[in-house]
Amino acid sequence: MKNLISPRNMKRIIQYAFLMSYFIVCSSSALASDKWQKLWSRLEHATYIQTGSGKTVIYDFFDPNCIYCAKAFQLERPFVDKGQLTVRYVPVGFLTDSSFGKAAAILQAQNPQEAMENNYMELLRTGHAAISSATATEATHSALRQNERIFINTGATTLPELVYRLPDGQVEVFRGELSTEQLDLLSSGHRLGD
Repeated sequence: MKNLISPRNMKRIIQYAFLMSYFIVCSSSALASDKWQKLWSRLEHATYIQTGSGKTVIYDFFDPNCIYCAKAFQLERPFVDKGQLTVRYVPVGFLTDSSFGKAAAILQAQNPQEAMENNYMELLRTGHAAISSATATEATHSALRQNERIFINTGATTLPELVYRLPDGQVEVFRGELSTEQLDLLSSGHRLGD
């Protein structure tokens, strides 16, 4: 005796399989979205240097010795100056032996934004960071370690690393070098492709 599935039951099985796969895909997207929303909440308590006041907000992890971070800063600047982006630069210090002390020096400077900008400009001009290492105060040491933990939680292993939120509230991560075209997309409220 053969055990055949009727065409009617086959249709139900296919519909059920489709609905289950749809549910799984939607659930994983929701979980991923939830993960980035939680990360965003943690980032709001990170120690950062803010520039700009645009609708699209970017957290840009940087190391004072990272030339690619300096290039990202240079590309972001016109969008910040036009009021299209808000960039919150989150210092970490792990690329070289002097990185932590230089990140501390930037945060402890009388004007951290100016110290960061001067460091970036010199790094772009000569290939060497301008700022000298400083001994981190207890508060600065704690802040930099917290920033580093948040950075690790993004899943990143290298810089630059951007976490951004679009005007619709969607949070995403972008790794690697940026282009002007990508920043134009971001500043217009569009997500970046993978």
